[in-house]
Amino acid sequence: MTTFAITADIRTVEEKTSHIRQSKKVPGVVYGRTQEPISLTLNSSDFLRLYRKAGESNIINLKVGKKDMEVLVHQTQKHPITGDFTHIDFYAITRGEALHAKIHFNFIGTAPAVKEWAIIEEHMKEIEVKCLPRDLVDHFDVDISSLIEAGNGIRVADLKLDSEKYEIIGHEDDLIVAATLPRAVLAEEEETEEEIEEGGETEDETTEAAE
Repeated sequence: MTTFAITADIRTVEEKTSHIRQSKKVPGVVYGRTQEPISLTLNSSDFLRLYRKAGESNIINLKVGKKDMEVLVHQTQKHPITGDFTHIDFYAITRGEALHAKIHFNFIGTAPAVKEWAIIEEHMKEIEVKCLPRDLVDHFDVDISSLIEAGNGIRVADLKLDSEKYEIIGHEDDLIVAATLPRAVLAEEEETEEEIEEGGETEDETTEAAE
């Protein structure tokens, strides 16, 4: 597994968040079941590069002052307009202790339903699970080649995750991805059905008139 690491500075009470952000840094905090909260600051660019690769399901080696710890990105806040990170929460993990993590889906394969004019709609991008740190993975693969025709879907239960490793936080019948027909195609099919029905009614009326 890839090793991720970042260094942070301990934040003093005198430092204002506005000044921290102006200096191209982002404020944050690290805490855990056995870790007292520590306020910190990180280089914004360094964290952005790290987050793009590690996300929220990879263990990160965080160095704060003289202390090294293993953490996960627990929560992030962003500016509503610029999208820049404005605050980061790290969770210090304890080896052998189960934790909650959001693991992204990686969609693989080709859906045969696409050849029948269906579109593939992703209803979930990630899933929250409870597991031991050693069982954390970067992503779960979702093979969409099972989407043969419009109306087919893949639900959480279809992933068949190892229940001894992962406890799903949510419902197993939640829809992850589905093959659906575009509205234009649906409208065209409905029109065709109406025409067939109207044609059948006209034919019946003609038959009755002839009799």
